[in-house]
Amino acid sequence: MSRTRQTFDRIGAAAIVAGLLALLVLFVAATIGAVRSAPSAPTRPGVTVTVADGQGDDNGDGRVEEDESGWDCRTMGNRVCGPAAGYPGDVAAVRARS
Repeated sequence: MSRTRQTFDRIGAAAIVAGLLALLVLFVAATIGAVRSAPSAPTRPGVTVTVADGQGDDNGDGRVEEDESGWDCRTMGNRVCGPAAGYPGDVAAVRARS
């Protein structure tokens, strides 16, 4: 094998290795970019419920909002209830808060 042929073989092998490394770097960069740009869990906006006759509307503004007596955290808003939040009419939760 001539010296020139050996040189070309080495250059070809180096080019293949460089190409594989470039592909690896691009793959890692794309993976990291996709992870960083992935949307987080959707957040639910606060909810205000309008009621008739002011039932459960503690401040009389025509709406039942969180922390008013007509608010039911099990079915309204983001449906996340705090510890001992209970539900309207839950006697045990009222006793626990007292």
